Parts: sequence; C-alpha cells; structure tokens
Amino acid sequence: MKLHQLQALVGAVEHGSIRAAARELHLTQAALTKSLRQLEEEAGVALLVRKSRGVGLTEAGLRLHARALLVMRQLALAQDELQQAQGDEAGTVRVALTPYLMLTVLGEAFLWFRKRYPRIELRLIEGLVARVLPGLRDGTVDFAIVADSGDVTPQEFQCTRLHKDQQKLVVRAGHPVLRQPTAAKLAALEWVMPGPFSQGLDDGLLAMFAQAGVSPPQQITRCDAMAAMALIRQTDAMSVMPAPLLAQPEGHGLVELSLRSMRPPDIELVLLSPPEVPLTPAAAYLARCLTDAIAARGKA
Repeated sequence: MKLHQLQALVGAVEHGSIRAAARELHLTQAALTKSLRQLEEEAGVALLVRKSRGVGLTEAGLRLHARALLVMRQLALAQDELQQAQGDEAGTVRVALTPYLMLTVLGEAFLWFRKRYPRIELRLIEGLVARVLPGLRDGTVDFAIVADSGDVTPQEFQCTRLHKDQQKLVVRAGHPVLRQPTAAKLAALEWVMPGPFSQGLDDGLLAMFAQAGVSPPQQITRCDAMAAMALIRQTDAMSVMPAPLLAQPEGHGLVELSLRSMRPPDIELVLLSPPEVPLTPAAAYLARCLTDAIAARGKA
C-alpha cells in the first residue's frame, strides 16, 4: 500500500465523493480513481461502494479507513514534532478533558502553555472516558485527562494516575429534602448524571445505595455536564459531582447534601495517551501544565 493511496481513501470518505476529493487534493479525478483502484487491488477486496451521490465504505473499507486515519495523523504529528524541535511553532494539539477540569484548572494551565507556545493551535474536547477513547484509538486525540471509570485497560493505553477527588451529593439550595434527608428520600428522587446515555449508575454508586440499605433510584437522566448542573439548579433532581465544582461560579445555587449513611465514591484522574507513540513537544508541555495545575490545586 502506498501513502498516496491511503490519502485518496481518506479524502474520498471525508469529502463524500471522488470528484470533491480530487478537487481538494489538487488531483485529476482520473488520477484519484486510479489510486483507489490500485488500493483495492493491493487489498484484494472491495473497499468502496459507488453510489449515485458519492461513495460509501464496505466492511473492509471501514477497517482500512480507520487505520488510514491513524497513519495520516501520525505523519502530521511527526512533521509537527520535527518543526517544534527546530523551534518552529507549528502544528495542532488535541486534548480531551473531563468536564470539571475544564471549569477548574484549564484556565491556569492554558496561560502557562501560551507563554511558551503562543501560536500552536489548540483543540480542547470536553468528554468522559467513553466519549474520548475512540479519539485516542484513531489518533484524533493526542492525550486525555479523565476520571477513571474502569473502562481502560493498561495494555491499550499508557495510563498515569494523577489525583483523587471527593465527590459530593448535590441538590439545589432550598431543596425540600435538605430539611430531613434520608437514604430512602434520596433514592426516590430523579438523579441527573453526566455520562454515557446507555449507562445507569456505576458500581461505586450502586454500592453506596446497597450499604445504605435502599434500592438505587429508578429515574436517571443522562446528559452533558453543563446540562446536569442546570437541571439540578432549576429542578428537584439531584446528582453527584466532584467537590471542587461547588466552589466554581458554575456551582452557584448548588449545595452539598451530607448524609452519614451515603458517601459517594472518590474519583481518580488519569492521563491517557496511545502507547508507544511519543507526544509532540507542545502536547507534552500542555500535559505538564495540566498535571502541575492539578497537583497545585490538590495541595491547596
């Protein structure tokens, strides 16, 4: 397989048609078609499905396309690394962060990073583990700092454990349950939780209810972090969130609900990156800025 053939495949999929891809890659349509035909001959299977409006991928094409994306990203990273090593401020850093880091340490780390790399392009992605793992696998995310959910295997990613934070039971200020909270009353409320839409409560929260001797809540709404905070603030729903969020402006109107029989599990922050793939100097420096900011907040 040749590099230009993989570029042709990625281009055809990205732009939706051979004609559009040829235009973007500054090739003739005939030259791009020839590259794709040679790639299919090399692979020994059909990769593309020609449609009246553009092209699609066969099952084999989907698999090769995922690998081709990774190859393209690694080549771009190699070019960035060589230029950055020579002092040029070139390239892009893509990082995924768990939502509460966006609201706590990101600003400080961003200022440190910009003092050294004022012109590097940054792409910051908010997401929990299940959302960022595909990007780490296909190379579209350089590294991620997320809360460990148990979904990460040490063999798949390089994993550095950073810091643990307490989680708190949270309701709106003035919530009726604050007058006389019990485990049963909390279980009867609707819970709003950031995270994968298909997932219920995690094992730690299920264990919390079991230890309190009550069944877990039946009504659980899954949404993004900012939506969860808005719903808690504006309704009688409740949630669990990292303690540092309550001190942020976004936590205004939210209060901790303390109940001796119910203590949410701590969360542990981990830094994840693809194994055996070094970060570019700019990405490595941003990772250092973030980890230093997390460590400083942990000591405060």
